[in-house]
Amino acid sequence: MEAKVTLDKVIAFLKIYLTFACCWPLSPNATKFQRSRHSAFQYFCCVNSIIYIVTALRTLFKYNDYMALIKIGCEFCSVLQVPLQLMLFAMQNKRLQFIVFEMEDYYQRAQEYEKEIFQHYVDKFKPFYGIIICWLAMTAISMMATPLFASQIFPFTVEYPFDVHYQPMKTIILTHQILTVYQSMTQVGANSFPALLLWFVAARFHILSVRFRTMTNMKELIKYVQEHYTLLRYAEEVGLAIRYIALLCVTFSIGAVIFGYLTFMSNQPWSVKWTFLMISFGGFIELYMYAWPADYVMSMSSEIAPAVYDSLWYNNDLAMQKLSINIILRSQHPVTISVPCALPSLSMKYYTSYVSTVFSYMAAVRIMMDQE
Repeated sequence: MEAKVTLDKVIAFLKIYLTFACCWPLSPNATKFQRSRHSAFQYFCCVNSIIYIVTALRTLFKYNDYMALIKIGCEFCSVLQVPLQLMLFAMQNKRLQFIVFEMEDYYQRAQEYEKEIFQHYVDKFKPFYGIIICWLAMTAISMMATPLFASQIFPFTVEYPFDVHYQPMKTIILTHQILTVYQSMTQVGANSFPALLLWFVAARFHILSVRFRTMTNMKELIKYVQEHYTLLRYAEEVGLAIRYIALLCVTFSIGAVIFGYLTFMSNQPWSVKWTFLMISFGGFIELYMYAWPADYVMSMSSEIAPAVYDSLWYNNDLAMQKLSINIILRSQHPVTISVPCALPSLSMKYYTSYVSTVFSYMAAVRIMMDQE
């Protein structure tokens, strides 16, 4: 019999899978040694990626070959996301600690029917995110294997101000670049963590809408109103924790998609084209990892209003009817993930607009290159 992939198993897997992303917060009860080790590992991962970034900038200023610049630009966008995302997760560490603790605690206390709803959401998103994780692994392996199929001796197309053909320098640089490729993969995969938080919020709104539909008295209504207020505050905390990470995802995915597409359209060997096509596709799916659950959060937070309306509110006293109306009015303003003046509400509608815009940029850049 096949074992079920439950929410607690998903959480346990992500804790291990995202080790190099350094995004999962430590437990509030972590020892001083654990906190010091975690901080040291964060600094190591950040420094490792910055070494490549400095080298890539030097190479970009040195080269005059458009094709080489495009390839380095794609690699640069993928790696630059690493230290920036590390810093954003570190800045939100306290808030993420609270969010994750509440998520794990709520799931442990959940009743059987609540766990069935959580399982419904896990069954819904696990095929997509499982495929994405496999795709990212294939992209990273393809990038690491580039020296086997191309003329370059390292995965990345950068130049160093010293001779790299002798040992042990060659092994050191190769190890550094392979680790950087792996870091880039895990940072893209780290978007599954905020996505998990959004799915959890959507599932809790779903559970609350079921409770509102089945309420029968004033005591239950007051209890569920308090739960609704608590859930709105929790959803706000999730939004504050991940909105700038989502903005960073939008910004760098555009660069990775455009540079990856241009490299694919250039006169490169198919072994190189295939790798950059995978990177370009990864840029598209990176934002979708947010847009899909964010759209569900908007939908399920709005579902509270019809759930209250479908209850037996009309058989109760005036005080209960007024309280029900207040909940309905509040639920007409769905929970959204956005950054003022920078990122509109994340949703499937925004994602389709994003895809359309990126294709327009790709066409414009291609025309300019043809003219030159």
